[in-house]
Amino acid sequence: MGSTDPSSDLEQRLAIAEARLARLEAKEAVLATFNEYLYFLDVGYPDELVPAVFTADATLEVLNFPPGTMADLTFVGHDAIKPLYVAHTVTAPAIQGGHHASNIAIEVAPDCSSARLSAYFMTSTAAVGILQGGQYQGEAVPDGDRWRFRHYRILSGWGWKVARDAIRPVTDAMPAERARDGARPATWVPPAG
Repeated sequence: MGSTDPSSDLEQRLAIAEARLARLEAKEAVLATFNEYLYFLDVGYPDELVPAVFTADATLEVLNFPPGTMADLTFVGHDAIKPLYVAHTVTAPAIQGGHHASNIAIEVAPDCSSARLSAYFMTSTAAVGILQGGQYQGEAVPDGDRWRFRHYRILSGWGWKVARDAIRPVTDAMPAERARDGARPATWVPPAG
């Protein structure tokens, strides 16, 4: 009869638990980066979006853009990526609607060296009367003190355009300064005192 070493079993279970915890923390970090992407894009902070969300050498692919043209664009690095987001935030910063994400899936590599993200999106723009949707696909990696996307793909899968004379706005966009933290994603702030 062989004997079992309880300390060896405990060490193995602890190692498994630590690996699971590391993957869960990585998943939360990728989700936080994705949420920053959506907030910074829709409220209008391109100067924060690009360095916070993308690695310095990131590749951004935008397929079927502008929507319906079936043209594909590719940008590599911060200097190439930033103008795309600057062009889409000219009336910002403001709370003006924008991208809504759902069906977010994040799968972290067993060794936490990378993670893959996929999500559906829908966006509406009253200014030009467009309702469109598609999918985000990304590969994130640990990069310094956070996770960033080194490859990100936006697929504009469908869209409708509404005649301008059919659009009747009920409100203007709300200035971002009226919201806490300029309508950026929530962050924890220690209590004063």
